[in-house]
Amino acid sequence: MIVLDDKAAILKTQGGDTVLKSVNYLPNQLQQAFDESQKISFPADYQNIQNIVVCGMGGSRFTPLIVKELFKKEIIIPYSINDDYILPGYVNKNSLVIVSSYSGTTEEPVFCGKEAFKQGLRVTGLTMGRDLIGFFNKNNIPFCQFDPTFNPSGQPRLGSGYMVGGHIGLLLKLGLLKIEPGIIGQAIKNLPSLLDAYRIDVPTEKNPAKQLANKLYQKYPYYVVSEFLTGVGNAVGNQTNETAKSISSFRVIPELNHHMMEGLKFPDAHRKMALFVLFFSKLYSAPIQKRFHITKEVVEQNKIETFWHELRGTNKVEQAFELMGLGSYMTMYLAALYGENPALIPYVDYFKKRLKEE
Repeated sequence: MIVLDDKAAILKTQGGDTVLKSVNYLPNQLQQAFDESQKISFPADYQNIQNIVVCGMGGSRFTPLIVKELFKKEIIIPYSINDDYILPGYVNKNSLVIVSSYSGTTEEPVFCGKEAFKQGLRVTGLTMGRDLIGFFNKNNIPFCQFDPTFNPSGQPRLGSGYMVGGHIGLLLKLGLLKIEPGIIGQAIKNLPSLLDAYRIDVPTEKNPAKQLANKLYQKYPYYVVSEFLTGVGNAVGNQTNETAKSISSFRVIPELNHHMMEGLKFPDAHRKMALFVLFFSKLYSAPIQKRFHITKEVVEQNKIETFWHELRGTNKVEQAFELMGLGSYMTMYLAALYGENPALIPYVDYFKKRLKEE
């Protein structure tokens, strides 16, 4: 196992510095996509939208989920995530279907987008290119296209800033998100200082991302979140799976308090393998903050290890972006400990290849 303060060793496992650059570029990704989304011109018939359905998978699914949970109070109409081939039965002429596909080739959301267009629904999307752009252009559908300059790795989960910034911008442009745009700009501006402690040149003793990666080595993590950070918890779980090639789970307070705690006794081997990572925020509501502390007590009474991390951002948007960055850095370091290249996804590639076979 390598030492995480050995930068050369980390870059060797990654086959270069493209992954590291993508992780470092999160603020740039957010800013670029947010700016691009503000240039979209929507026709007059994109008014009076009554519900939103976002179609996406993987790194193009957890990103709109981040937006949905972060702005639960500020998104003023029903907003759902659709992660299969079937559009919900409630969609109608007043629905907006957002096709979310970083690559522009993801089978399920592209299928849903075409089906939505056939049904005469209002459609838009967010993508870097390929098949989806051709579909949008052919049918004069307004959409946000970004050039992924700040994601040299090419992996959507390492370019999550593009999808999050773009989704926020789309909703603002359509008048469906009731916040001041300046809040987003200021959060992006403040983000680099929140991520400084996680950077590769910061030694482990001062680097929470490296410390957490070391704790997670050969462990099964449960990422515990709540309220406005729920979507980011899901993202960290996704990145642990794909980036570090390590199994993980994310859990939400208060739901886990109603059943999961009784399942911590068995099997015996679980105690040695599990690690509860509690992402705590003083911006959580008072009842949730109390639940976090008691949950930690219960987990430790079951002789299961915990890791407590408190977010530092001054508002909810800053903390969501901050946790996105922490997840990217931490899973990159964990991949290095396992000797894995985060840019490679052999089983996903194999699966897609098999799907195309007759």
